[in-house]
Amino acid sequence: MKPITFLTSLFVMVSANTVLADVPIKPWGKPSLQGNWDFATITPFQRPDSFADKELLSVDEIEEYEAAVVASRAARETAEFDGEHDQADLDVGYNQFYIDNGTTMTTTMRTSQLIYPENGRMPAMTPRGVETAGYFRALQSRSPQGPDDRNVYDRCIMGFNAGPPMRSGAYNNIMKVVQTEGYIVIQTEMVNDHRVIPTNGGSALPNSMRMWKGDSRGAWEGDTFVVTTTNFTHLSRFNGSGENMVLTERFTRVDEDSLEYQWTVEDPEMFEDKFTAVVQMTATDADLFEYACHEANYAMPLMLSGARKQEAKGVADDTWLPSWSR
Repeated sequence: MKPITFLTSLFVMVSANTVLADVPIKPWGKPSLQGNWDFATITPFQRPDSFADKELLSVDEIEEYEAAVVASRAARETAEFDGEHDQADLDVGYNQFYIDNGTTMTTTMRTSQLIYPENGRMPAMTPRGVETAGYFRALQSRSPQGPDDRNVYDRCIMGFNAGPPMRSGAYNNIMKVVQTEGYIVIQTEMVNDHRVIPTNGGSALPNSMRMWKGDSRGAWEGDTFVVTTTNFTHLSRFNGSGENMVLTERFTRVDEDSLEYQWTVEDPEMFEDKFTAVVQMTATDADLFEYACHEANYAMPLMLSGARKQEAKGVADDTWLPSWSR
C-alpha cells in the first residue's frame, strides 16, 4: 500500500505544480489576473428554445453553430437593399462592419451563459419587478422631456455591456485588469468604465450612499478573487434589477490564456430566484481605445430637439422605444 500511496501523492503533487506553472503568480503569491481580456462570445445569454433541455454541446455541434452565425452575418452584409427597412436597422445605426461581438462560443461548451436556473433561462420577475419594468418601459417609450428621461446608456453614464456584471455586447468587449497586492482595478472599453476594488474587503459604504456601478469589495478565496457589489442606484438596472441587487463576481485564472468569469445576481425584490452566468475570457494583445461617448454624443441634443419639433407640430411618435426593448 505504501508504494501506491507514495505514487498517488506524487501524482497529486506534480499535477498541482503543473497547474500552478500554467498560471502566472504575483510576487505576493496570488494568481495574476492582470492583462487585457476579451469577453466577446456568440454563446447566447439565455438558452434558446432550439436547444430545449440540452445543457452542453459537442465539438461538432459548436462548429455547426458558429458556422451558422458567420454565414448569417455574411448573408446580411451582401444582401441588396430593397428600399425597405425595419426598426432594428434604425435602432442599431451600424452595419456589420462595426459590430464586433465575436465569432466563437465560450469554451464552457454550454448552450447559454446562464448556468442557473438550470434551464438556462432568466427567473420570473416578482410583481414589484414587473411593475418597475413597466414604469421604465413607459418612460423610454414616450417623447423625452429632458435627458433624464433617457436611459443611462443613451446618456453615456454607463456602458451597456460594461456592467457590473460584464456581458458580451455588440462591440468593445475588452476588460483591462491592473493588479496590486491591495487593489485590483477593472476597466472596460465601453465608456471606459472602471472600478477600483480593495482586495481585503475594506469597509462597506453606508446604505444611504448609492453609486452607478455600486460599491465593490473584494477578497481572495484560495486562488479565486471574489467581488461583492452592493449600493447600486435605482437607475443602474441590470436586466431589470433594482437598487438592492447583490452581485457576486468570481475571477479565476485558468491558464496562461484564459480567465473564468462567473457572476451571480441576487435580488429577491425583483426576481423570484437568483441567476448565475459563466464565460471564459481570453487574453488579448489588443488594447483599450478611448470611447468618447459624451464628447461625441450628438444623439442627445438631436433627440431632444426632435422631440420639441414633434410637440410643436402635434405629432405623436411611437418609435422612441428601441426594438430590442419591445
